Amino acid sequence: MRPDIIINLAAMTDVDGCEDDVELAEMVNVNGAECVARLCNEYGIRIIHFSTDYVFDGKKRIPYVEEDTPAPLSVYGRTKFLGEKKVLEIHPYPLIIRTQWIYGNGRENFITKILRVAEKEGRVDVVNDQFGSPTYAKDLAEPIRLLIDLKKTGIYHVVNSGICSWYDFAQEIFTRKNMCVDVVPISSTQLKRKAKRPAFSSLSTEKLKRDTGYILRSWKEALAEYLNQI
Repeated sequence: MRPDIIINLAAMTDVDGCEDDVELAEMVNVNGAECVARLCNEYGIRIIHFSTDYVFDGKKRIPYVEEDTPAPLSVYGRTKFLGEKKVLEIHPYPLIIRTQWIYGNGRENFITKILRVAEKEGRVDVVNDQFGSPTYAKDLAEPIRLLIDLKKTGIYHVVNSGICSWYDFAQEIFTRKNMCVDVVPISSTQLKRKAKRPAFSSLSTEKLKRDTGYILRSWKEALAEYLNQI
């Protein structure tokens, strides 16, 4: 087909599953990224590779910028960071997009999961000590198109505007849906998950704004549109 651009969306994103199968996580998130980057370099194809806020440890208290040093806490975060490094080492002009807390049409996500639990149980337990920026997959399209058209390279953070906790996110979902649900705040330690999550991993989009002039809408506005469609 000889495409001009390949957008690599392939990844093992089951964060706890990566802890159980480190070899598979490395094959997909590191070796897979390396393979695509090598082929793109060989055939002169531009590569856009997707990454994550989980490359950071969450100890910062202001949004992470692209120049901050990654320090992943989990196998997932580590393999995604190593995948980034491979792409940057192999390809002469890659574009790496870091995003977070993605939801959208086509598959189950945080929103669909808690709506299902709430309808069945009347209550949901949601962590209130992890902060980030919920991002509607649809809203990634336009800024990425701009980055492609402007032939930008390197790492860019692309997320909806604003910061909240998963608990805040859940509260907003039920408010928008006019649902009376008992939302119980809990700590991350209470969930007893295998993989450690960053406590504060919001991503700054100042570089995107500076280089393209584009500002993503607020996560609340994006959420309202998505909920109207489901």
